Amino acid sequence: MRRGKSSRGQLTSICACALAIFNAAQCLAQQGNTDSTPSLRLTTSLVILDVTVLDKSGHPVTTGLTKDDFSITEEKQPQTIFSFEAPQEHVANGDDESGLSKAPTTILVLDQLNDSVDEFTLLQKAAHDYLATQPATLPTPAEILVATNTSLEMVQGYTRNRDDLIFAVDHVPPANAFKFAKSDFDGERARQSIDNLKQIAVQNRGVPGRKNVLWLGRGGPNLNRAAYGTILDGWAQYVHAAANLLVEARVSLFVVFPQLKVISTHGVTLQQTDRDANHGNNGPFTGDVNFALFAKETGGSLFFNRNDLSTEIGEAVAQGTSYYMLSYRPSQTAIDGKFRSVHVTTRNPNLRVITKIGYFSLPKNAPDPQQQIAIDMYDATLPMHALELSVSDVMRQSDMRTVHFVLHVKPSHLGWAGENGTKQANLVLGMLSLSHGKKILATHFQTVELHSSAADPDAVQEEVRFKLSAHIPPKTQMVRVVLRVNDNGRTGTADLDAKMLANAPEMAAGSAQK
Repeated sequence: MRRGKSSRGQLTSICACALAIFNAAQCLAQQGNTDSTPSLRLTTSLVILDVTVLDKSGHPVTTGLTKDDFSITEEKQPQTIFSFEAPQEHVANGDDESGLSKAPTTILVLDQLNDSVDEFTLLQKAAHDYLATQPATLPTPAEILVATNTSLEMVQGYTRNRDDLIFAVDHVPPANAFKFAKSDFDGERARQSIDNLKQIAVQNRGVPGRKNVLWLGRGGPNLNRAAYGTILDGWAQYVHAAANLLVEARVSLFVVFPQLKVISTHGVTLQQTDRDANHGNNGPFTGDVNFALFAKETGGSLFFNRNDLSTEIGEAVAQGTSYYMLSYRPSQTAIDGKFRSVHVTTRNPNLRVITKIGYFSLPKNAPDPQQQIAIDMYDATLPMHALELSVSDVMRQSDMRTVHFVLHVKPSHLGWAGENGTKQANLVLGMLSLSHGKKILATHFQTVELHSSAADPDAVQEEVRFKLSAHIPPKTQMVRVVLRVNDNGRTGTADLDAKMLANAPEMAAGSAQK
């Protein structure tokens, strides 16, 4: 490590903290105050509804219905259907491996954050068993995400290649579920779980078709009024913004955790009373902060109290991929922050309709700052130079489909702030594995806190170094590292291009970078 003569010892705390964050504790920076988090306003007058129709046996109805069979109301006012698509129109392009066209997509989320190690092992096996029953080329594209203690990681981007998906599932390493084991982390887990849904929505804004999130695990813990009281008032706009992000991105949530007993007592994650509630004009999320309500809000479903997990995954996929698309332009609008209830029915009373239950009409406010950061990070498909970054010591580990390297960052322009001899910089670090056409194949995002005892950290010459690892799925042509300063928005990128990846020395199988 290069050291400036006048700065020896002053920046040691920066480098030590950086390495500790990524190689040991992997601390998550504190989120902003919920009271000051503005909400997201729907920006389009066209409301799109992905509608699943079930018969008496609970099987999807995919034929025999036309536009004239459906009726839509918003706030009990009839709406004119603007457009209509039958399930047969939602198919993947035959010559496109990713299949990102009108076809629905499946996002399998393995939940390490909210489940014990033993439960996660069962979920991981069930995902493997489900994928093993599928054809070598899936009919619709899927990706694999992992909700860890500290972040949401994409270990396999959209693909129709079954074997690549199975490889990604099988190579998710076990992790200590330390947040799940202690109730002190309930609020943090709830926020992280909702933030993960928001990140999925942001990631998929530009992806056509319906996106079906199969959340394998409990999901975020329930925070109810009996325990938290008025503290939950500050969550309202934050949760409403998350719900609207999901609605806008056409994301439907399916929570799959068969072992969970769904009852209405304090501390249970999924409450049947909330799942089946008719909220009327009050809208969802008016009482408890309940992860399960995102399934109802987004037109998904809950699967519980059964033990055949791989079968339930298949049922969730069937519900999410066999759908009609309806749209309408609301005949009345309101910007008042209240919930706009949407109801869809069919002429046949024996059929059951599942779709989004509405959206929140919100005041004109700036976007959620954390959401805007996520948007900027995902949009980093072009180089950015506001921060000076470089990489070195690149090594491959082919058996794990990963690349290991060191990221070099100069301390200047990192937005240092603080007093009493300690300065802090708040950063967001992202790694994107990109294909030849700049499609995102895998991602990792992490919040970072750096600390320095230097009077002026910007003037220190010593570098900050991070030892990092990135996933390199098949067809990866580049790994782009993105670093953004929360306080001033400065963003920089550094690339591991195809030549660097191809020429990187091979690490021994099963070894880890020191």
